Amino acid sequence: MTVRYRRMAERGSVAGMAPRLVLGVVLSGAILSGGVPVIAPLAQAHADAPETSAAAHAPVTPVPGVSVPVAAPEAVAATAPAPAAQSAGATAGMSGGVSAGVSAPAVAARPVPVPVPAPGPAVPTGPLPVGGPAAPELGEEARAVRLQAAQIGLRAFTAPDFHPGKVRHIVLMRFLPTITDAQRAEVVRRFMALGQVSRRDNGQQVIADIETGVQMSGEGVDQGFGQGFVVTFNSEGDRNYYVGKPVVSDPAYFDPAHEAFKKFAAPYIIGVLVFDYALPAHQAQRTRRAAVMRPGMTQQQG
Repeated sequence: MTVRYRRMAERGSVAGMAPRLVLGVVLSGAILSGGVPVIAPLAQAHADAPETSAAAHAPVTPVPGVSVPVAAPEAVAATAPAPAAQSAGATAGMSGGVSAGVSAPAVAARPVPVPVPAPGPAVPTGPLPVGGPAAPELGEEARAVRLQAAQIGLRAFTAPDFHPGKVRHIVLMRFLPTITDAQRAEVVRRFMALGQVSRRDNGQQVIADIETGVQMSGEGVDQGFGQGFVVTFNSEGDRNYYVGKPVVSDPAYFDPAHEAFKKFAAPYIIGVLVFDYALPAHQAQRTRRAAVMRPGMTQQQG
């Protein structure tokens, strides 16, 4: 600061700057007498600031009798406050604070560890494996029937003369708990109507006989199935044509009436069990003889 006032005095403003010069000398004397170095941060900040005027590059002329102690570069580097601390110290020093000029040693910032969450369980993606909820595992007989259809072709697989002989097709239905009596009756009525409306393109009837009944067993093993149907075919080919999907996917080779019934009944049904079996040849013959002996009688519906 002594140097600065010296320069201003040389420019002709000695009279105006005399009080400030006296203040600079007093502060310099306080530094020499061991007082608190209030001016040191200001001098350091001024030295670090970029000089833009031509007067800043003028040679420094010391004032006789006044000396300003200069700290070693190592000490300045060790005790120099951060830019924010320098600004705060300079403001406090100008307001007359004593402790504002004391520079705290710089403390290196330590990185704060950020906790990383543990990885959760892997979520499987892609299609469900065979045997999952969306793709139940096929039994041995179901795989054999589908393989047979692929090997001989759908035309032969659904032909009326394919594996002739009586075939029983048992269907058990578990209805929606909220189904009304009228809705249940309509489902049963449409199923029974398939005995007449299920026909091939040439008009040939597909179903030989059909019956139904309500569950009445007291054994407690019905698993909630409330309605049963027994459908009889004259050949496996007729059964294959009637069943259609998922065994036969080509609309040219499955019954459109049965497919329409499945779409209608699906909202009312929550479970279906299907069981097919073929009657032995001699049992089928006895069944046919009984039908010939009683031509006017119809099979009782349970």
